[in-house]
Amino acid sequence: MLVWVVVGAGITAGVFLVARAVVEVSAIAYAYVEKQMKGREAAERSVALIAGAGAALAVTALIFAIAVLAIFAALLSTSGL
Repeated sequence: MLVWVVVGAGITAGVFLVARAVVEVSAIAYAYVEKQMKGREAAERSVALIAGAGAALAVTALIFAIAVLAIFAALLSTSGL
């Protein structure tokens, strides 16, 4: 049971990191539009945040896939197939 709590926490953390990165990218875009940041700096920060969001999304998907496979394996072992 505790394993599923950890899996849920991992998925929740991954989704939070992706959402936070998207919010930060939008803040960078706003700063660029308001001429508070130069284009190159905005691009560098945005690329770094998007790469981090992509990595967080990949890890979250991996955690979710392993959890789904574990559930299916448990169901198949109890069904007698």
